[in-house]
Amino acid sequence: MIDYWCNAFTPDREPLWAEVISREGLSIRTRSGDVDDGFCEPAEMVKRMDQVGVDTLVLPVCEPSNRLGDDPKDQAALEEFAHYAVRESELKSLVATYPGRFVGVFSVNPDAGAADLADAAEAVDAAWCVGLHSHTHSWDRPFDHPDYRPYYELCAQRSIPFTMQAGASGGNMVHESGHPSAIAKPARDFPDVGFVLSHTGAPWVFETIEAALEFPNVYVGTATHPPRRWPDTLVEFMKGPGRHRCLFGTGFPLTGHVRSMHQLQDLALDPETAEALLDGNARRIFNRIPQPDPVSHRS
Repeated sequence: MIDYWCNAFTPDREPLWAEVISREGLSIRTRSGDVDDGFCEPAEMVKRMDQVGVDTLVLPVCEPSNRLGDDPKDQAALEEFAHYAVRESELKSLVATYPGRFVGVFSVNPDAGAADLADAAEAVDAAWCVGLHSHTHSWDRPFDHPDYRPYYELCAQRSIPFTMQAGASGGNMVHESGHPSAIAKPARDFPDVGFVLSHTGAPWVFETIEAALEFPNVYVGTATHPPRRWPDTLVEFMKGPGRHRCLFGTGFPLTGHVRSMHQLQDLALDPETAEALLDGNARRIFNRIPQPDPVSHRS
């Protein structure tokens, strides 16, 4: 099993999530305080992954641009997605300690222009990198904005996918930038790039599914939405024409791995659908993810 989007999970990030949810009055919950499914040290996360059958976590990777650090009292830290993502140094340590269990997607910053594109090009040559990623609402640019095009070109050159948050943001950001309709031009212009519209595209789930039906290189990712809240239209899609077009993700800490596995059982997915959703589709799209070793790092 592969989780295509998991945010930084170590306990030092927990106060940041708690502060932003409280300060902005967000109607979201995290797995904060959940002993079995909450923030934890890497060794505990690997044990949890083994418990529920997760081979690999795909972690967005970026560095904070402000100089205020991670203090939750600093508004800049609260507003910048990089503080909720994994630093490259953190991921390298995870990869070295637990080979094959953690990989990363470089999270782009189109505000930074050519300098960020150069960083992205360097990152995709690293062993830990399996694709590019955008926290869409941080940049207030639709998917067909010209500033994204060089990144799409880089994905095409290196045969890697691009994952982006679709739909509305849970925070105080411009929601319209995540509308799934804007994926049409990139999907046409870059037919060899896999585009993963994450977060189910909610509240535009139907439009997200329509994009996946129209373009064979557009996929629907479930991260941040627990299975019990997946709309019937999405479940029907993944059981039918979208069987090979959907990816499982938690968006941890918004959804936990243990809880997700319990809730998935209630959906009564047939074996072929479950295998495609939980593993096969992600391995096909993120083709740099190593195959699991049946003996290493298993309890």
